[in-house]
Amino acid sequence: MKVRTRFAPSPTGVLHVGGLRTALYNYLFAKQNNGKFILRIEDTDQKRFIKNATNNLQHTLKTYGLRYDEGPDKKGLAGPYVQSKRLHVYKKYYLKLIKDGTAYVCFQNELQSDQLVPEWNPEIALKRITNEPFVVKLKIHKNDTLIVCDEIRGKISFDLNLIDDFIIIKTDGYPTYHFANVVDDHLMNISHVIRGEEWLPSLPKHVLLYKYLNWDTPRFCHLPLLLNSDKSKLSKRQGDVSAEKFLINGYIKEAVINFIALLGWHPKNNQEIFSLKELIKSFSINMINKSGAVFDIEKLNWMNGFYIKNMPLDNLALYFKKELQKSNIDISDLKKFFRFTKFSQHRIDNITEIINEANLFYQPITINLKELEHYQYKNIFSLWKHELCQMKSLDKESINFIIKKTKNKLDIYGKNMFLPLRLALIGTPSGPDIFSIIYVLGITESSARLERWI
Repeated sequence: MKVRTRFAPSPTGVLHVGGLRTALYNYLFAKQNNGKFILRIEDTDQKRFIKNATNNLQHTLKTYGLRYDEGPDKKGLAGPYVQSKRLHVYKKYYLKLIKDGTAYVCFQNELQSDQLVPEWNPEIALKRITNEPFVVKLKIHKNDTLIVCDEIRGKISFDLNLIDDFIIIKTDGYPTYHFANVVDDHLMNISHVIRGEEWLPSLPKHVLLYKYLNWDTPRFCHLPLLLNSDKSKLSKRQGDVSAEKFLINGYIKEAVINFIALLGWHPKNNQEIFSLKELIKSFSINMINKSGAVFDIEKLNWMNGFYIKNMPLDNLALYFKKELQKSNIDISDLKKFFRFTKFSQHRIDNITEIINEANLFYQPITINLKELEHYQYKNIFSLWKHELCQMKSLDKESINFIIKKTKNKLDIYGKNMFLPLRLALIGTPSGPDIFSIIYVLGITESSARLERWI
């Protein structure tokens, strides 16, 4: 069987992190099986349509590295991949259902417009729909039980007495989600429907449509819910869970992908850090949990820090550059910027934290001289400035030599030495060690900052 999966979001806003996980699992399974991953835009609910949402969805998926093989901007044999452009396709199949007697047409009551009156005669109904507003409903055969197999949950039983006849074509001529979803999955040869658990109640409706249209059903996989720490469903109302916002808020895309991959799926071993290629190799539907997965922001923060600390410096510098430019911080001194990047790499867990680090080294220093009154700061600064200017190369051994010389010559050591030095160099009495400060600033700038206070 040729594996074809799809991610089918509605263009009603930004991509939720739960949707990103659904897209990821579909992508991983398709790539693992040398199959195809399709993006389909389900915009049958025109009232909820948001302009540019489709472009945003496409951009977000590509940014996270989930490149689809077919989609609205990537033609394939099963297109178009936007449902509002497929109305002619759906018409063929709902007319067939009406003719077969498995669906029927309802018209507005002439006396009460909010009531629908069924027309049970297919021939009469097909004539009337050319001139009158109508909806189409699917018949549900009562007193029966439908058993469906889910790849994650096993056999699921549905009592059809609990399901009412439901609309498949609305008065505006658009199909409902249920009908368009089934028709498109069939015509696009989708082999596995991997989607969220919230679609389980809709599963019998979809299976019945496959049955009435004499189509084979795909394999269904319903993913566990994403939960807040209080075990409530993760939602936009309880925090910013936009996939795009995580990138804006300082998270590395590889860290986010790694993190959400483990929300509901567990590898056979205890490995936690995965590249996208490793996820493709290791992912397994059989290892997906049935129970909900808690979105642990602390674990995401740890994982993000891990990725930052292990990233090649050139790549990390690009992240820092973009963030610092937002605050108009001048990083034109590339040698200093490289030293700053190397110094900061192991001090932060989030890209946005680089601003606080940069404030120490790139912003003008303002201190109250009264803070220095209790220290022999002029003698300290003069000695350090002189010694720095004599240096041919900067290393820890050279700085330790000046520290010892300050103690021996001026009898100043400990906080009486380091506190005024930090104030003069970075404007705060606490912070990084003196070598790290001078390493980032460089000898010339460090000397200039000391000279200012002498």
